[in-house]
Amino acid sequence: MALTSPKTGNELILRRRKRKRIKKILMLFILLVSVCVTLCLKHPYFSIKAIKVVGNRNISSREIINLSNVYKGNNIFYINIKNGENNILSNPYISEVQIKRKLPASVEINVKEREALFYNVKDNKYFVVDKNAILLQKRDEIKGMNLIKLEGFEYDKSEIGKILENDDKSKIDIVTDLGNIILNSKNSMGITSIDLSNTVDLKMYFNDMCVKLGRRDNLDKKVNEALNVISSRGLKGAKGYVDVSFDGNPVFFIQK
Repeated sequence: MALTSPKTGNELILRRRKRKRIKKILMLFILLVSVCVTLCLKHPYFSIKAIKVVGNRNISSREIINLSNVYKGNNIFYINIKNGENNILSNPYISEVQIKRKLPASVEINVKEREALFYNVKDNKYFVVDKNAILLQKRDEIKGMNLIKLEGFEYDKSEIGKILENDDKSKIDIVTDLGNIILNSKNSMGITSIDLSNTVDLKMYFNDMCVKLGRRDNLDKKVNEALNVISSRGLKGAKGYVDVSFDGNPVFFIQK
């Protein structure tokens, strides 16, 4: 039978001792981490002292904080960020949200709001809509909101927080196109209403002045041409129409 050399025996002993030391160090590390975690979860140093809401204009900070279920005095590590964000997104005006822990005791809630742009009224209720045809809310009045009337949708069948009910899905894309044009335009010249009842005969109104847009193609160009005609010809406040629905120079008619 082969005998183990003294050198080999010493190496085995050293290895065992090394493994024991590593186990002890690992256990000590785990213990220290556990103590640190416990202190973080219990120590008042990590109790929330400030909650900041960034990016809100229409929805109050108080309402957003209430939706988040984040409150002063809560431990910053106990807050459920995912649930808080989902709760905030339940408000139709909020399109994006991010909740951030700011150690040791602050929370920042960043939101991006949808912008009210359109409206319609049915049965004395005002339906407020954003540029993507999402119904934001129903109100008793819209005084001071400077909205554009939007025709061509089934408002009484629409749900808050969802896209407007309609019989033609292409209308949603048209609303988005026109919404972007209006929001990006420095001179909207007082658009009062848009009629999408017929998607091949789109119309935009400036009080009694009708702009015939025709089909969806080249809407940006058509709207700009109409605005230029109304501005250069001094037609603002007049009654009649401007036709930009075809290729070529716009045609306009003024009712005397």
